[in-house]
Amino acid sequence: MEKTPNNTIPLIADLENLTSKEKRDLIAERGFEGNIDQFNWEKFSYRPSARFNLAHNGQYLYILFNVDEKNVRATYVNDNDSVWEDSCVEAFISTERGGEYFNFEFSCIGTALAGVGKHRSDRVRMNQSKTRLIEREASLNKEIIGKENVHAQWWLLAQIPFDMIKVEKGQTIYCNFYKCGDKTLQPHFVSWKPIDTPKPDFHQPKFFGELKLQ
Repeated sequence: MEKTPNNTIPLIADLENLTSKEKRDLIAERGFEGNIDQFNWEKFSYRPSARFNLAHNGQYLYILFNVDEKNVRATYVNDNDSVWEDSCVEAFISTERGGEYFNFEFSCIGTALAGVGKHRSDRVRMNQSKTRLIEREASLNKEIIGKENVHAQWWLLAQIPFDMIKVEKGQTIYCNFYKCGDKTLQPHFVSWKPIDTPKPDFHQPKFFGELKLQ
């Protein structure tokens, strides 16, 4: 089956009952696909290969990240730790232009950080009782923690409840997706949609792209 066109996140009703591999294969086959390849700041010249696929089943938004990265870094194991310093992928999502937006950040081993607010300066972190509701799987496990100079192809699948991000079927959302690693051996800050700021800053909702939930 062809991918859903026109910036639409497809509805795949049977996702919840599939195995992990079946989910990933189906989301990769039928989901909306985007490349995280916008190189916004010349000072940070490393650009790992990264892409994402999106799908939903009417109750959850599924985000599948695939990354090929040199010098993978993994140190944080507790939700709401500083995962952006590790090898990290991120999704920022809003339901209205200029309104509050959610930031979901995942390390390569699945540690999550989640927050909400209208600006960088007013973020409210979700407590761990809420972050536990974000199901996630990662191809890398804790054996990689603390290792350096590791070149890895890795994936992460996140499942975010619709209730958490206040969306429903048929709704338009505004979002951007990122690959970063502030304290990796090759710091990098790459995005799906381009960001026009003097220095790295992902908290820029005016540069979010528009997608629609089928």
